[in-house]
Amino acid sequence: MAEEISLEEYKKAYRELMTEEEKKGFLIHLVVYILVNAVLIAINFIYSPDAIWFFYPLLGWGTGITAHYLNAVHWMERDLKKKETKAEYRVRESIRK
Repeated sequence: MAEEISLEEYKKAYRELMTEEEKKGFLIHLVVYILVNAVLIAINFIYSPDAIWFFYPLLGWGTGITAHYLNAVHWMERDLKKKETKAEYRVRESIRK
Protein backbone atom coordinates (compact mmCIF):
# COMPACT_ATOMS: atom_id res chain seq x y z
CA MET A 1 0.00 0.00 0.00
CA ALA A 2 1.20 3.53 -0.75
CA GLU A 3 2.62 5.54 2.10
CA GLU A 4 0.59 8.59 3.14
CA ILE A 5 2.20 11.98 2.69
CA SER A 6 1.50 14.98 4.84
CA LEU A 7 -0.03 18.17 3.55
CA GLU A 8 3.23 20.02 4.22
CA GLU A 9 5.22 17.45 2.22
CA TYR A 10 2.76 17.79 -0.65
CA LYS A 11 2.90 21.61 -0.57
CA LYS A 12 6.70 21.56 -0.53
CA ALA A 13 6.87 19.17 -3.49
CA TYR A 14 4.26 21.20 -5.38
CA ARG A 15 6.18 24.45 -4.75
CA GLU A 16 9.40 22.83 -5.98
CA LEU A 17 7.70 21.50 -9.11
CA MET A 18 6.10 24.85 -9.97
CA THR A 19 9.35 26.71 -9.31
CA GLU A 20 11.30 24.33 -11.56
CA GLU A 21 8.76 24.72 -14.37
CA GLU A 22 8.76 28.50 -14.14
CA LYS A 23 12.56 28.68 -14.07
CA LYS A 24 12.74 26.39 -17.09
CA GLY A 25 10.28 28.61 -18.96
CA PHE A 26 12.28 31.69 -18.06
CA LEU A 27 15.57 30.11 -19.17
CA ILE A 28 14.05 29.16 -22.53
CA HIS A 29 12.81 32.73 -22.95
CA LEU A 30 16.26 34.08 -22.01
CA VAL A 31 18.07 31.84 -24.52
CA VAL A 32 15.68 32.86 -27.32
CA TYR A 33 16.15 36.53 -26.33
CA ILE A 34 19.93 36.23 -26.51
CA LEU A 35 19.97 34.33 -29.81
CA VAL A 36 17.45 36.54 -31.59
CA ASN A 37 19.07 39.75 -30.40
CA ALA A 38 22.52 38.51 -31.40
CA VAL A 39 21.15 37.94 -34.92
CA LEU A 40 19.52 41.39 -34.92
CA ILE A 41 22.77 43.02 -33.85
CA ALA A 42 24.65 41.19 -36.61
CA ILE A 43 22.04 42.20 -39.19
CA ASN A 44 22.22 45.80 -38.03
CA PHE A 45 26.02 46.00 -38.28
CA ILE A 46 26.21 44.10 -41.58
CA TYR A 47 23.39 45.76 -43.52
CA SER A 48 22.99 49.21 -41.96
CA PRO A 49 25.94 50.10 -39.74
CA ASP A 50 25.29 53.82 -40.18
CA ALA A 51 21.83 53.55 -38.50
CA ILE A 52 22.03 51.78 -35.15
CA TRP A 53 18.57 50.37 -34.39
CA PHE A 54 19.22 47.04 -32.67
CA PHE A 55 18.88 48.51 -29.17
CA TYR A 56 15.14 49.19 -29.65
CA PRO A 57 14.12 45.51 -29.72
CA LEU A 58 16.89 44.76 -27.21
CA LEU A 59 15.42 47.20 -24.67
CA GLY A 60 11.78 46.46 -25.46
CA TRP A 61 12.15 42.72 -25.19
CA GLY A 62 14.52 43.22 -22.25
CA THR A 63 11.70 44.88 -20.35
CA GLY A 64 9.51 41.85 -21.03
CA ILE A 65 12.18 39.40 -19.98
CA THR A 66 12.76 41.35 -16.79
CA ALA A 67 9.05 41.11 -16.00
CA HIS A 68 9.15 37.38 -16.78
CA TYR A 69 12.06 36.94 -14.36
CA LEU A 70 10.32 38.86 -11.60
CA ASN A 71 7.08 36.92 -11.98
CA ALA A 72 8.51 33.48 -12.67
CA VAL A 73 11.51 33.42 -10.39
CA HIS A 74 11.64 36.25 -7.90
CA TRP A 75 7.99 36.47 -6.76
CA MET A 76 7.03 32.85 -7.43
CA GLU A 77 7.40 31.58 -3.85
CA ARG A 78 5.31 34.43 -2.44
CA ASP A 79 2.52 33.86 -4.96
CA LEU A 80 2.43 30.12 -4.31
CA LYS A 81 2.16 30.71 -0.56
CA LYS A 82 -0.74 33.12 -1.11
CA LYS A 83 -2.56 30.56 -3.26
CA GLU A 84 -1.95 27.83 -0.68
CA THR A 85 -3.34 30.05 2.07
CA LYS A 86 -6.47 30.77 0.02
CA ALA A 87 -6.93 27.06 -0.75
CA GLU A 88 -6.55 26.13 2.93
CA TYR A 89 -9.08 28.79 3.89
CA ARG A 90 -11.60 27.42 1.37
CA VAL A 91 -11.12 23.87 2.64
CA ARG A 92 -11.58 24.96 6.25
CA GLU A 93 -14.70 26.94 5.32
CA SER A 94 -16.19 23.97 3.46
CA ILE A 95 -15.53 21.71 6.47
CA ARG A 96 -17.35 24.14 8.79
CA LYS A 97 -20.48 24.17 6.62
